[in-house]
This record gives sequence, C-alpha cells and structure tokens, in this order.
Amino acid sequence: MERKGRVLPRIVYALLKIYCFLAAKIKYGFTTDKMPKLKEPYIMLSNHTTEEDMLFTTLACRGHMSFVCGEHLLRNPSYGKYLRILLDPIPLPKGGASFSAMREILKRVSEGDNICMYPEGKRSFHGVTIPSPEALGKLVKKAGCALVTYRIRGGYFTYPRWARQHLRKGHVDGKVMGVYSSEQLKGMSAKEITDIINRDTYENAYDVQREKRWVYKGKDLAYGMDHILFICPRCKAMDSIKTEGDDFFCTACSMRGTYNEYGFLEGEDLPFDNVRDWMRFIEPEFDAFAAAHEPGELLFTEENVRLYQMMEDYRNQDILISSLKVYRDRMEIAGKALNGEGEDLSFVFPFEEINYLSILFGNILLFTYKGEYYGLTGEAFRAWKCGRLWHLVKGDTDDPTKEM
Repeated sequence: MERKGRVLPRIVYALLKIYCFLAAKIKYGFTTDKMPKLKEPYIMLSNHTTEEDMLFTTLACRGHMSFVCGEHLLRNPSYGKYLRILLDPIPLPKGGASFSAMREILKRVSEGDNICMYPEGKRSFHGVTIPSPEALGKLVKKAGCALVTYRIRGGYFTYPRWARQHLRKGHVDGKVMGVYSSEQLKGMSAKEITDIINRDTYENAYDVQREKRWVYKGKDLAYGMDHILFICPRCKAMDSIKTEGDDFFCTACSMRGTYNEYGFLEGEDLPFDNVRDWMRFIEPEFDAFAAAHEPGELLFTEENVRLYQMMEDYRNQDILISSLKVYRDRMEIAGKALNGEGEDLSFVFPFEEINYLSILFGNILLFTYKGEYYGLTGEAFRAWKCGRLWHLVKGDTDDPTKEM
C-alpha cells in the first residue's frame, strides 16, 4: 500500500544523502559505521546532541526513513515550508500531546516505511542523555518492526543547548549500537525494550570528553550559559552570572572563569569544572528558593519577553512584548498588542492549568493553556526557571528541566 505523497520525499531523501555526507564531513568531520541490510521495516532511535543529528543518522541508515521532528522546525520562516513539503516528516508538538505523532508512526510502519526519531525530544543542557519512558518500548513493540539503536558522541560540544549563535568545530562520530529483529522484540516486554534503548543510546558527554580531550573551536564559547547557570556557586546570588566572549563572571562576588575549547570550565577556586555539575548544584538551590515563597508571592521578573501564539497553519502570531512577572503559582504578562491596534492586553497563566510545557534552546518556553498553544521568549529570558516552577506545582508530570 503506497502512502500518498511518498514519491517526492523519497527522491528528495536520496539527494539529501549527498548533502548529508558533505555537510557532516565539512562541518563536523563526522565518521560512522553503517547498519546492516534488513528485510523488514525498522525504527531507528538515536540520542539527540545537535540540531543536525538528521545528518548523522541518515549516513548510518539504509533505505529511506521518515523523520519524527519537533514541530518548531516546521514553523521556521526560512525552511519550515520546504521541510513539510519535500520531506513529509512526522511533526511532534513541543509542549503538546504527541498521540497524533504516535498514530502516524504506526501507520507509516504498517505501510512499509522506516522511521527515525530522537526519543529525548530535546537536546540535553549538559550532555547526559535524557532517559526514555516505558511508553517508547510499548510503541516499538506495537509497531511490530525491527529496532535499530544509534549513539552519537561529541555532538553536545559543537553546539550546547544553552549556547547562542556560534557553532564550535570539533570531533563528532556515530555508531550503530544494536539491531533487533521484530522476532527478537516479540519475546521482550515493553520495559525490556526501553531498557535496551536507554542503554544503547546513553552518552555522558563530559565522561567521554575527560578521556578523549577533543578540541572544539569557536567564538563566544560562554555566550548563553547564563540562561541555565544563573545562580553563583560561590555566593549563591540569583541571576548574577554574566558572560563575555569565552568568559563568565558573577556580578555579586569575585567569581570568574572561562569556558575552554575542551568544553570545561577553568578559573581560580571554581567549585565546578563543567556545566553538568553546576546544574546539579542549581536544582536544589532553586527549589529551596521557590519553597521559601508563598504561592501568591512574586519570585522574579523577566524583562523584554515576547508572548506569541502558535497557530494550526504553522504560523506564529506575535501578541505582545513586555515584562513577565513570575509567581510561585503563575506567570503574568501585560502590555500593548503588537497587531497594530495597540490595545491593552493582559494574560495570566496559572501553572496548575498548563497541561504541557517544554523548553526549546535556553530561552524559549512552549506550553498549552486552555486548548491554545503559546510561546514565551526573549534574548535574556531564562525559560528553565519557569519550567522548573511548573513541575514543582504539577508534581506528577514530566519535568522539562530534570535530565539526570
């Protein structure tokens, strides 16, 4: 059974392989092995390290693959339309329910397609692979196809999720970790399949880097760190970390350091030499800060934040730009509308009533509220703090900030 629209994506995909080879080699010096030929459809699962991981898995696979990708890519004004038309990917909402994506995956596998997806759904802030839930094992089992697992190394340091603008050139490689036939998977439980996926795709970037010492050269290596490393590890001041080029410093004390070409932090009397450990320090510190305030008490204000709404036709509709006031239990933003009429608008988003929430890069917060799909962003916006508060209020939901 041929799925409508299959021919053009297959032609484009074949041509894309040439681009992938050139881009991966030139930009990343990428090397990989290749998966063996399979006589049945498969789902390839890989860890997620860069915004261009598609280049790497494409070079490792055999045959055409349909990609599961974040819906935000399809909203990009420069290339989103071309991705939708030419590659026919399966969109996965950021901050929204993913049931439609799961149904489409099962449909395409039943029609003989291969699927490639990155189950983390987001790149790690600190280079440690985010574990997959058991639901993924259930999906693979229900699909009734083969499973291919893949691991990318070194990608985290080429463009950390918190970084802004500049790619760092350095070593990236990939390896096919396992190939499991549908017959093998039949005898496994969903948990056993998920355990295999988590084992095969796991990377701890800093542990690998301590051994390999690969060099990653670029400009302004520290730029963007303050989106997530906003509490000083020496004086514990909040929102006191600033960056300049490769350097970072605290405005409340004498703490200074440099993000070096190996991806490590160096400086006199620094408590941590890497981003991962600094983030582990911030989690309990921020939780204690939030717990010390009453639900209706103002915690902090984020300046120059843009509120926009994501429409069903893949457009983003800007609403207003103003100060975002964040309380223990809600977010509030008010200002003049950006639609040309300039009316006064006011929005209150109680964390309890936000159904889904995720963080894109370090400064974009995506969420659903009363059936609508919203985004908050700004050059200096620290989305992590709002995502963490949402989790503390909801409690029983996936935490968009906890990745270890």
